[in-house]
Amino acid sequence: MTKMSPHSTLLLIKSDPATDPRPAEAIRSALGLVAGEIPVTIYLFREAHLLLTTAPEDLEDLEDGEVLKRFLHTLFNMSKAIYYEPFENTPPPGLPGSPLSLGDLGTMIPAFDHTLFF
Repeated sequence: MTKMSPHSTLLLIKSDPATDPRPAEAIRSALGLVAGEIPVTIYLFREAHLLLTTAPEDLEDLEDGEVLKRFLHTLFNMSKAIYYEPFENTPPPGLPGSPLSLGDLGTMIPAFDHTLFF
């Protein structure tokens, strides 16, 4: 029997983690997929940049921050790829992932089996 390749999922996070618990829910959901060996690629819109720029010790200050502090780093390490909407100014050094324009994101979406939007 031939082993089927796992489905690929694109996780889009647009919600602001300072005021909305949906980014934390997205992270919980994505970790479940990754644990099930489904590759997950992450794209963070500008509103979600705090997930990249907030120091780990300050994640608890965000909405549902306990979940973010516990699981964000793990998700970033287990993701297939991380992309983010380019910063208006120079991004802080050392961010995980790579900038990706909205146009390039649009051409990439059809390559995924599933897309989750938070």
